[in-house]
Amino acid sequence: METKILWEHIEQSGSEYLKISVDEKNVTAQGVVLFATKKDIHHITYSIIMDQNWLTRRVDIKEEGTQRVLSLYSDGKGNWRAGDEPLLEMQGAIDVDLSMTPFSNTLPINRFNWDEGQERELDMVYVEVPGFKLVKVKQHYTFLGNEGDLRKF
Repeated sequence: METKILWEHIEQSGSEYLKISVDEKNVTAQGVVLFATKKDIHHITYSIIMDQNWLTRRVDIKEEGTQRVLSLYSDGKGNWRAGDEPLLEMQGAIDVDLSMTPFSNTLPINRFNWDEGQERELDMVYVEVPGFKLVKVKQHYTFLGNEGDLRKF
């Protein structure tokens, strides 16, 4: 199964093309993000590979036209590494949040079953783009309920 999405960024000039593929082993998201800052125009490509339970296993991010590349690996239990280097400061975070795409916020949303009004506080590996800086952050999600075929958080 394959889903294609096109987003327009409202907060800044830019857009994103996202393709989500699901097979018997993985959910794979591949995105191309274009956005402008006051200093430059950025062309970012990313791939997030998850297992069937939406647990992140691998994240690859690249800024086209630069040397900026980041590859992260997770065991799905909160242990992260960049190449062979363990990222101990990220320990306990299950999901990744890429600053330039709303898609990464759906990882914990799709990973859990939610009851209306339910709240969760989650540790995330936050990747600040375009700098590719990693920070472990807490994020709060509250399921507000269904609105037709849509779930509101």
